[in-house]
Amino acid sequence: MPKFKTGDKVRVRLDSASPYRGRIGVIDKESMKDSYGFWYMVKFERRDLLAVNRFVEQDLERVSD
Repeated sequence: MPKFKTGDKVRVRLDSASPYRGRIGVIDKESMKDSYGFWYMVKFERRDLLAVNRFVEQDLERVSD
């Protein structure tokens, strides 16, 4: 069962030096499942830049409003 749904606000918890580490975004689409688990498309808005990237469930945490 997926942990997040479309519209949920999440923070990226990556250990690496990813440019997305610590950023807050919104789940953009329904999750997809493969052998690694559930994957989510996360949308980030920053100034005039819009970015969407894919993350596995364990790299995300829910952010309360």
